[in-house]
Amino acid sequence: MDRARKSPVFSGQKLREIRRSRGLSQAQVAARMGNISGLYVSYWENDHHAPNGVNMVLLLRALGCELEEVTE
Repeated sequence: MDRARKSPVFSGQKLREIRRSRGLSQAQVAARMGNISGLYVSYWENDHHAPNGVNMVLLLRALGCELEEVTE
């Protein structure tokens, strides 16, 4: 068994691409997540921070995508 597998790394660039492909603003994504600040989405897209576990689940639901689509 290969134990040297890398853990997926969050990609702000992929997040931005998915959001834009869905025609959503950062504020709209934030509102779909439960009315968090759009500033969080901006931080994530610019790789200043990555979403925590709870926010990642909410983000994936808000965008209708899978974890593999926002990770490298």
